[in-house]
Amino acid sequence: MNESDNKVGMSFAKQKLTLGVAALGLAGLVSWAGWTAFQGSSSPSVSPVASAFAAGDSSGQSDRQVASINGMKITEMELGGMLQSGVDRAIVIDRYINKVVAAERGREMYVEEAKAALRAAEREVLSTLYTTKRMDELRKAVSDDDVKAYYDANVLDQNFQQWKVSYYLSNDQNDVQQTLDKLKKGDKDALDQLKPLVEQGDGFAVAQAMPYNLGRVVSKMKKGEFSEVLRLRNGLLVLKIEDSKQLKKPTLEELKQDIVQALALEKFNAELEQARRQAKVELG
Repeated sequence: MNESDNKVGMSFAKQKLTLGVAALGLAGLVSWAGWTAFQGSSSPSVSPVASAFAAGDSSGQSDRQVASINGMKITEMELGGMLQSGVDRAIVIDRYINKVVAAERGREMYVEEAKAALRAAEREVLSTLYTTKRMDELRKAVSDDDVKAYYDANVLDQNFQQWKVSYYLSNDQNDVQQTLDKLKKGDKDALDQLKPLVEQGDGFAVAQAMPYNLGRVVSKMKKGEFSEVLRLRNGLLVLKIEDSKQLKKPTLEELKQDIVQALALEKFNAELEQARRQAKVELG
């Protein structure tokens, strides 16, 4: 068997498929730490402006103005999750006013740094907006037929079979061959030299979790059987199947949301890769 340096990951059912993009918060000149810096005591004094705007009802308006500072509007959408955090509405607005004042001072006092920070913040927010909304659209576009087809093709009974394997490792061709011959004859001294391939837990593992693609060999073997001599990077190897067991395959319903996420992510990555290929990228 040819050596493979790639270790195979755990089976589909043992991993949650998660979006490999961090959920980034709304960024600005003043970071989220600014929210803490401006929060004051647990019962802060709230400005009359904040109290007046907080008293209104925003129902039916997607982006209602909640305040104005030197002619600049502050709207509901800017406050976003802060209004949903359980903090009193007037306190949220009051603290955000402080944040805006600080941001404008930063824009005036540190012009070049402000421009760079605004560019970075804009790209961060827009990339997060794109990721969040596009993934939501792609998840909704996955049909029950898509889920079933993925399940039938990828969630197989053999993926949930486990083996308990022992091995003998040597750097000497003659030694490993002689040991294999003794093992096949049931020689006690040779059998005592076998070590468990998986030392954690009960010693069982699915084929996909075994290093050096050994699972491809193991999955074709039966209990009590020995492999031929396998050549690996760190020596010559002989395997023995000590035992095997079949685990129950998860149902389609149990894996449905994971499959939806996997299909949406696959489509998302394909779209992003296509957009990257079409983009004119110049370094330096």
